[in-house]
Amino acid sequence: MIKKLFKLFVVGIVLSMLGNITFAVAYSNEMLSVSEEHIIKNNDVEPLMAPDWYSKPASYEELVGWYLALEADYPDYLEVFKANELYDTGIATGGYDMYYVRITNEALGLHKPEVLFLGNPHGDEVVGCVGLYWFTDWLMRMAFTDEKNDEFSKEYLQWIIDNREIYIEVLHNPYGYDHGPQRYDGNGWDLNREADMDGPGSPTGGIWASVPGKTLVEFINNHLCRVGADFHAGVRMILYPWGSHHSNVIGQSPISGYSYTYAPPDFYYFDTSSLRVGSFMGNYGGELDENNIGTIPGTVGYPVQGGICPWGYGADIDKNPVEDPYVQNDHYPGAGLLWLSPEMSQIKNVPESDFGNDTIDRYGAEVRWFVLHHTDLAQPYVSWHPSSIENNGEIPPGTIPLKWQVNGSMVVDHTYIQWGTDPDPINNYEHTTPDNDEYAGKYIGGTGWDGAETGSTNGVIYDGNLYISTPGDYYFVAKAQVDQVYADVLRPDIYGDDPYLRLIKERTNDSYYEVLEGTDGTEEIFGQTWWYSDIIHVSVVNDAPNIPTKPDGPKNGKVGIEYTYSTKTFDDDGDKVYYQWDWDDGTTSDWEGPYFSGETVEATHTWTSAGNYQVKVKSKDVFEYESEWSDSLGVSIPRARVSMISLLTRIIEQIKIRFPIFNFLLES
Repeated sequence: MIKKLFKLFVVGIVLSMLGNITFAVAYSNEMLSVSEEHIIKNNDVEPLMAPDWYSKPASYEELVGWYLALEADYPDYLEVFKANELYDTGIATGGYDMYYVRITNEALGLHKPEVLFLGNPHGDEVVGCVGLYWFTDWLMRMAFTDEKNDEFSKEYLQWIIDNREIYIEVLHNPYGYDHGPQRYDGNGWDLNREADMDGPGSPTGGIWASVPGKTLVEFINNHLCRVGADFHAGVRMILYPWGSHHSNVIGQSPISGYSYTYAPPDFYYFDTSSLRVGSFMGNYGGELDENNIGTIPGTVGYPVQGGICPWGYGADIDKNPVEDPYVQNDHYPGAGLLWLSPEMSQIKNVPESDFGNDTIDRYGAEVRWFVLHHTDLAQPYVSWHPSSIENNGEIPPGTIPLKWQVNGSMVVDHTYIQWGTDPDPINNYEHTTPDNDEYAGKYIGGTGWDGAETGSTNGVIYDGNLYISTPGDYYFVAKAQVDQVYADVLRPDIYGDDPYLRLIKERTNDSYYEVLEGTDGTEEIFGQTWWYSDIIHVSVVNDAPNIPTKPDGPKNGKVGIEYTYSTKTFDDDGDKVYYQWDWDDGTTSDWEGPYFSGETVEATHTWTSAGNYQVKVKSKDVFEYESEWSDSLGVSIPRARVSMISLLTRIIEQIKIRFPIFNFLLES
């Protein structure tokens, strides 16, 4: 009897747990999938959390309030606005305004590469909207306060804020978040089924029937965003287009070798960038690899009509006429984004304990890493490594330390330095370093994101150290060409020759140009196949050695005797030095050396005639920069004294030469 009661007790607990967990993929209400390992991990979570834990807001209103508080703290970098009022799209069912957030350094203006991340379209899939807020909070603190951050330098985070416009839709489905939470909005509609791309799916009120949908369309059509994402949960995957059409197009990954149906024309870029970001996100929610990264039907196993992701990528039928049969209503000039749908967690409404904090890496960190990776990818750039010489630096002749990285891309085809004495080394250069082309034509490699894994990278750093011996002003720029292999689309016989992704067209086609009159005025993109770093100006300067010390040695001597003298000098640049001696008898020495700076050196000399001499010495460095002459040392070489005996001997010798008779007399 006791055993039966115990079994009933256990069964009751299990049923109770299952009743409180919803297992469904964001692109399906039917697919059920759960990981035992994940559930065990959540059951093992320590109940006590750190004070700075990433908490979950109780409501949409509270979440908006958190963003507004951040805006008050960082008004120059963060703006919260009601996008539904801006575009006059109405009030969402349930009385909700659609809040969007813009992160950028407004002092530097707008019209930077734009990226967009949507809070969850399904109200019960909470990782995205919560993680996006904590990403924003983390970014502001790590970029603009003294808080320590071991993941990314403050300079990098500030660069991202200066050079990107990051847009966040706070929540795509505020009603669903506040009520339950539940998947659908207040009308019972699935907000990830109403997109105008082989849609709508079901249940919806039709193509873009909801206010969140209408607002999203207006935002996209008023910006030239390069990257987008809408976050989901219910399985662990990263999904990309297509959703329900072009089922006969198959793409094979150049990285994993896996094949996927419903492959888009930019399949290769979707594949490689998704695999890299999946590795970078880590595995707190489970591994992300070729087994669960791919096209929507090729990964979840069935087609999905009216999904936001395929629409954001391919719905511009003016540029992509092949898609015209699948788009019903209007033109969408803003489409063309590298749009992903990350399925973050097996469990939809994950507990607060699963979000972690700044140092405990859970879903909060995974959202942060995803956003940073794809924000970086929006446009290529070349940056000097911190170990390089600073701009406007001065350095003595010798090696100029120059190192750089190439980012915002998947592969580096070519990169090197152009330099010379002209202030514009981009257009007027005299020299180049060897081309780094070992990754040319490949799909991945050579970037600062190489080796990306669980929030860290092991990227390539290029070394262009140069030896310059001639003083002067020099100017250096690093340049790179990237991602050229991605200009070739999959199945051009079906899709045509041109990529759909604007970020690919921008970096692979010099003649590409796109313009849009949008919310912030005229938006323009000019294609370019070469990308340049900031220009570094370096002054190569050299000081002559110091004047040598006054020669040290004998002050008196004799004709014909060799004497030794010494001196030394210091070179403030640390160069080796040579010495030249002036013996004041009409002779100077050759340049003797080289010697180390500060080393005492010696030289010898023999005077051949009597006199008073002023001995001096000067120095030069290895770059021929000469010092002044040293102070002189007086040296006296007197005439030789002649004794009486010696004088008489010399007289007798002369007499003997002139009067030979004296030789006879002296001998006898």
